[in-house]
Amino acid sequence: MINHFKTFSLLQQFFIVVFSLGVTVTIVSLRHFTVALLWGAGLVLTLLCQSKKTFAKDLCRALKHPGFLILAVLLVWSFFSSAWSIKPFQSFKASLSQSVTLFLVAVLFTHFRSLSQRSFSWAMQLLTALIFLSIFLLFLQIPLFFKTFKDTLGYDWSTLKSNIALLLVVSIPLAAYRQLNCRKKGIALLLLLFSIILAYQVDYQAGVFGLIIAGISAGLGYRFSYFIPMVSAYLSAFLCLSLPFIFHFLLPAVDLKALWLTSGLSSFAHRLYIWDFITKQIWEKVFLGWGAATSRGFPTDGLTTFEGSDILPSHPHNHIMQIWLELGGVGALILAVLHFLLFRSIAKLESRQATAWAMLFSVASFVILSLSHSVWHKWWMTWLGASGVLMVIVIKRAQRISHDL
Repeated sequence: MINHFKTFSLLQQFFIVVFSLGVTVTIVSLRHFTVALLWGAGLVLTLLCQSKKTFAKDLCRALKHPGFLILAVLLVWSFFSSAWSIKPFQSFKASLSQSVTLFLVAVLFTHFRSLSQRSFSWAMQLLTALIFLSIFLLFLQIPLFFKTFKDTLGYDWSTLKSNIALLLVVSIPLAAYRQLNCRKKGIALLLLLFSIILAYQVDYQAGVFGLIIAGISAGLGYRFSYFIPMVSAYLSAFLCLSLPFIFHFLLPAVDLKALWLTSGLSSFAHRLYIWDFITKQIWEKVFLGWGAATSRGFPTDGLTTFEGSDILPSHPHNHIMQIWLELGGVGALILAVLHFLLFRSIAKLESRQATAWAMLFSVASFVILSLSHSVWHKWWMTWLGASGVLMVIVIKRAQRISHDL
């Protein structure tokens, strides 16, 4: 077991500080090297604070978890897709990169599990303070508050939206910890409230929409703690397997140009343009796909939207359509199994409050993944995986405390 912070050696304390500072720097600056710094510090910290034999056993146990196993199968399939990919090296590189991410998420899982209750409480307090600091620094970047500061930093809106995405997925498990483990609703509500305000201020529609749907799902999940997660399990699995077919019949009936010119819906219309194009490409290689990460720089033969922008930017803005395009129906089937097992595990939780928080996190992540970001964005998958691990540990510890009482 990892001891309390004061008993650590100076070297161990150094890596804890580096690990913690990486949280703020990553969220605020979105500089990719900070992800490597964060994970490097976390890996060294874990190796320093655990016996090698214990660490190896815990890591093997984590990798045998059904969620990790299914993700590993999906990554193995992405490696295989390099054989028929239109960009073999790009597919192999992306698969290798996300394999490292999966391994480091498993390392983080063993690290959090090994913390004593006192050390875990201290770590969560530090992380919560750093998130509030990140929130404050992000507010400074919004022109509504301090325009000159934002201009000096040189951030554009796309960077701010990505920063808010990181903040959203980290804030939910921290808020859950405050409510489930500490019985303190005030800080939990403040974390969520500030996250919502930030998302609204930078017009991060995927985040706002995700939180609204997730909030409704959490409320229903609290009232129907088994039924709603199971419905979500079947529904999400169904969407994973059928979304291209739905778009194939639905999109031709939609006037995309009129939708684009409608106030507030141009961003959604652009996504429909993307998904319409992707649907047609999926039918050409429906079983195997075009290869992992090939949506970046995908050959569009000069096709554009009616305003002249590229028909397919760097990614499809929908994880289901991206998996279908790149890894085909086989990849979509693996993704469907992953979604089903995730929500089924939520249905098995004993506490209604734990079910509500798990639904809030899972549905928010699902909606954001369905409207924004790429499954090969290392910064995004790193933090989504880390936040997911944190959510699992928070719920497990909360259940253990309730049993002890």
